[in-house]
Amino acid sequence: MNGKIFNESVNIYQDQARILLNYYRKAAEKIVKEEIELEKSIENAKAEIEQAEKDKIKGIIITAAFPAAAVLLFLFVFPFGIAIVLGAIWGVVTLLKALKSKKENESKITGYEEAHRDIRRDYSVKKLGVVYVPVATKVPFEGKSFIVDHTAQVGDSNFRMSVVHKPDELLNSLTSLEEAIKEVPYVEQTAETEEIDTSDYSTSMQRIKLYDYMGNIDRQVRNIRYLLNDSDTASLCLPVVLPESRTAGFLKDFAADDTGGKPVVPVFNVDSFKDKLDSFYSLNDMRKSFEKSTNKNQIEYFSKLIGRLAESIQILSRTKTSSSNKLVDYSNRILATVLKASFNQYSPSLEAEEIERIRSASFDYQDSVDDYTPFSLKSSSRVKYDLFSTAWIAEDQSRTSMPFGMHQIQEEVLAPVIQNLMAENRIERLKIYNGIKDQKIDYLNQWHRDTEDFYGRNRASVDDLINRMRESYADYIRCLNTYKALQETQTAMKKTRSLESAEVHELDKDAEIIAGFEVQAKQFNKKQEDFSEFMDRLKENIDQKAAQFGYIPYYEATLRDNEYRDMAQSIDQMQGLDPRRKKLLAVNPYVARHAKLPPMPNIEQKMYDDFAIDLIREAFQTQPPDNDVPETPYDNSNGNDSHEVEE
Repeated sequence: MNGKIFNESVNIYQDQARILLNYYRKAAEKIVKEEIELEKSIENAKAEIEQAEKDKIKGIIITAAFPAAAVLLFLFVFPFGIAIVLGAIWGVVTLLKALKSKKENESKITGYEEAHRDIRRDYSVKKLGVVYVPVATKVPFEGKSFIVDHTAQVGDSNFRMSVVHKPDELLNSLTSLEEAIKEVPYVEQTAETEEIDTSDYSTSMQRIKLYDYMGNIDRQVRNIRYLLNDSDTASLCLPVVLPESRTAGFLKDFAADDTGGKPVVPVFNVDSFKDKLDSFYSLNDMRKSFEKSTNKNQIEYFSKLIGRLAESIQILSRTKTSSSNKLVDYSNRILATVLKASFNQYSPSLEAEEIERIRSASFDYQDSVDDYTPFSLKSSSRVKYDLFSTAWIAEDQSRTSMPFGMHQIQEEVLAPVIQNLMAENRIERLKIYNGIKDQKIDYLNQWHRDTEDFYGRNRASVDDLINRMRESYADYIRCLNTYKALQETQTAMKKTRSLESAEVHELDKDAEIIAGFEVQAKQFNKKQEDFSEFMDRLKENIDQKAAQFGYIPYYEATLRDNEYRDMAQSIDQMQGLDPRRKKLLAVNPYVARHAKLPPMPNIEQKMYDDFAIDLIREAFQTQPPDNDVPETPYDNSNGNDSHEVEE
């Protein structure tokens, strides 16, 4: 802003030219006015001199003529003589006035002519100076500026500012954080681990360790948060010129922010808010230092830093999660392959018949004692693992991804030992089995007799109870009809007051009785059906218990082949496994079905919610737009501390 004085001017130079023009114009007008006034005065004086000459001639004539006329008239006519004498005196007086007026006007003319000659006509300007008066101060703040009024024409505005106590330490932490997120190590070191509390996420793992890279980022972020919170909030009150006010428009049109070395004369008192402005200057100095170190302003720097930090953390966390899962899965595959080395693997297609036989085996002594054959698979059905194709290949070149595995110790050591041991005392065990069978048959016969007797007695009791209920209901209906007839007779007697109405009439309620019996019969039938169903369920349960009681396990078969049956049956139970057990199918279905797993970790929903947050999107959503900073009449792009404006 260059500043100006007049509305029509463009700059101060046009103002100076206008001032000079006005000065010379007023001087010329003054000279012309004085000359005209003096010339008019001279003309008036000359006119009065001419009039005095005329009066002088008139006085001479009157003075010379009246004395002769006065002598003649005095001799002949006395009154007229007195008048003529008086006229002569008037003529003398007129002559004297004319002489005096002429002399005075001649003196005036001489004075006017001297004054006309003495009029000042040498007006000139030897030096024209410019002096600036500060009427407002422009204060830089947050990359822009605001204007504080000096003239007390603007009301006060309230400000709240936060000033950090350790700006240098904050800048160092920001620099360290920025350097840390530039490069991500493949493998983190463990020299400076950081332990953090995770009890809000899981009670199973309440504390975890962050290694050097993530620990350093965590420390720097916490330190930056602490330093930003370690600040003082100050409330200030300043007469700020609003951008759209008349004062702002006036300053924009008439004020100057560069005096060009011209003198500045302070007129208004600014001591009342000088200390308050120093706070803004200190903030601006810190911002300049920050921008000098980062080549960016604070808002832009923090916005980009938050975005980069969010991107780095999110990419790193997802990469770690993905790589950890892949590493665990790969380790599990290796472990599953290693665990399979202790099993003899057989082709499920070549041994389908034998596997199906053991799958459906009941190991019941009554069915298996005479014709049970121990479970065994042929060595020709074995498959070998192809490391490159990760498939199991049989002798007929058939392939399978899930062979039937039998543990080598179980198949080659325990099974033969059990079979040989059981063969040594087979006769004694058969005697024990027969004794158990005879005893259980006797118990079951007695059990069935007792239950049949129980069923019979209960059915008889139920039938008797149903008959009694029907008889009771019929008696109830008859009594109800009699009561209603008596009630109607009593009502009729009260109305007629006659004994003829005392006769009790029999009510014909056959239809009502039949309907009532039908309803009651339905209820009885429903109860009877419910009871019959209950008895049937009870009988099924008793029969099931009897079958279980009558089952006699074939001990040597279960001891030798029970685990093989579990292996065969596990193949049909793969779909019902929970997700954790399905991961063990890589070993074999038996391990997946019967392995003992540690308890599930207790993970709070908050962990899933926080892990699902898109940090990059959140960072960009929290960044303020460019137009968040309010516009002021002047943009302090060059970062000057303060500027004075002219009035």
